[in-house]
Amino acid sequence: MTLANKITLLRIILVPVFIVFTIPDATWTRFVAASIFVLACATDPLDGYFARSRSEVTVLGTFLDPLADKLLTMSAFIVMVKYQIVAAWMAILIVGREVSITGFRAIVSQQASVVIVASRWGKIKTLVQMIGGSILLFMIPTGDYSREVSLRLPLVANFIMAVILATTVWSGWVYVREYKDHLRSS
Repeated sequence: MTLANKITLLRIILVPVFIVFTIPDATWTRFVAASIFVLACATDPLDGYFARSRSEVTVLGTFLDPLADKLLTMSAFIVMVKYQIVAAWMAILIVGREVSITGFRAIVSQQASVVIVASRWGKIKTLVQMIGGSILLFMIPTGDYSREVSLRLPLVANFIMAVILATTVWSGWVYVREYKDHLRSS
């Protein structure tokens, strides 16, 4: 197994560790969870760098890398709903986009025999989700999680989520627009 694939597997292993630290209701565990998320995000550029610099790009790596990214970001946004820093519809939109575009890419790849690599907008979307998610996880309130908190999301959180949602939806649209003809022709 290549070094890049080991780093990607580490990112996947960190997802349940991140989630475990969100279960207890303590300030220190939420801080540890956010730190684990940041650490996992930091492994994303590393695996790609090592795969390219060592000429070790593998089929397994091209499958695992986007899977690891999606598992990590989707779990973070679901956790943010738990802590009411993000509205549930926002997380549903993000998870729905990730699942539907992954399925779309798989269908096009199979039917048109086209390998769909991550687009520039897909990479930007992942970066925005990881950076924005990191900021939001460190913003999780340390006290009252009442209904009032969720109804008055902080202005900064709303701005960050607007940017995340815009890039998420736009990158999904770019994939559909670019590959819909491949789907029709097959």
